[in-house]
Amino acid sequence: MKIIRTIYRGMLLLSAVGCIVAATGCGGKKPYRIDGTIEGLGTQNVTAIYHDGTALREVSTNAVNSVFHLEGMSQQPVVIEFYDNQRRRIGCIAVKNGDDVKVKFKAGDRYFMESSGNKLSEALAEFLMDNDDDLNAAIERRIMSAPEDELSVLLAGYYYDITEDAVRADSILSLLDNSAIAGSAMLRSKADLAARSVIPIASVKEMRLLSVADSMMTYRPSEKSRTLYIFTDTNKMADSIVAYADSVARDMRVATIRVAIDTFGWHNDTRRISEKADHFWAPGGVANRELRGLGIPRLPYFIVADTAANQIYRGTKLPVITE
Repeated sequence: MKIIRTIYRGMLLLSAVGCIVAATGCGGKKPYRIDGTIEGLGTQNVTAIYHDGTALREVSTNAVNSVFHLEGMSQQPVVIEFYDNQRRRIGCIAVKNGDDVKVKFKAGDRYFMESSGNKLSEALAEFLMDNDDDLNAAIERRIMSAPEDELSVLLAGYYYDITEDAVRADSILSLLDNSAIAGSAMLRSKADLAARSVIPIASVKEMRLLSVADSMMTYRPSEKSRTLYIFTDTNKMADSIVAYADSVARDMRVATIRVAIDTFGWHNDTRRISEKADHFWAPGGVANRELRGLGIPRLPYFIVADTAANQIYRGTKLPVITE
């Protein structure tokens, strides 16, 4: 049994931000300015992650009473993703040098977005607000009707959930016009790029974590040929992840690790997953010292280790396993 690939067909466009907004030009040497509001966030750090055509950039700014400001320069137009201090994704915008962008998000509401100052970001905000009932289906319709459009590429790369139906997603993403995403040095997985922002250790060390018995337990990845680590921040794990964990728990070790601060509902949710899986809580969230060095860029996140504890897969998509 070995891991052969993840369903990335078309998802290589995830970091093709230069291609997504290349038609707008680079906007000269004037910096871009972003004035943002994130309702319900309060006062905390906000992290912006983007690739500027040369390297992955990660910039932190402080949101005070839900308001933040960010400005910078990029060699080419970029798509910037925003995360809160628990690495929960807030949303993203397109921006280029010279733009003066105003954007508004709501913490915990991936559909809410208001934006002005960049046409692509404005189109994204309108699309999200108009399709809050079934975003995935709306994105599929958009890709099928306009496979060459930059908004289609942006939606496919940053909002389309391929885990709902991996086979269908593979077919839908193959419709994207290659000319819309080709010719960029950034045709690589956004997840892989984000993971490089923190250089991870090559192996998974043993970790002391809180078990479902409410006691600290040392977990080692060497008891089977492979161990799947599932990192998530929600009390109720997505049904697609539960089904996947059940399907592979017969053949490999599975550990679910919750990294949210609050443990409410956690014990009840663990009963939904095969008893063959091990369930843990990481007190303190992603700041937990046991998780440092793993380079977890966003949640949910998956790591597979072999019997020697070497990381043989890491990413935001469920690995496809074959005999």
